[in-house]
Amino acid sequence: MPKEIDFMGIYLPPGLVVGIIAFFAALATAMLLNNLRLTRFIAAPPVFFLAMIAVYYVVASTLIILL
Repeated sequence: MPKEIDFMGIYLPPGLVVGIIAFFAALATAMLLNNLRLTRFIAAPPVFFLAMIAVYYVVASTLIILL
């Protein structure tokens, strides 16, 4: 089970760190899809963005727990 993460003397919960990683990964994915003009095939892009954050959160938290 992961404990708090020490970042320059500040203890952060692992969920916060994973959430930040998931947000930026979903943001990069959304930007890539926008550049490739694939978001026109998505009915609700904001909902898709939130779903991508959830998917990346689960994947990243699973990888952190395995470490």
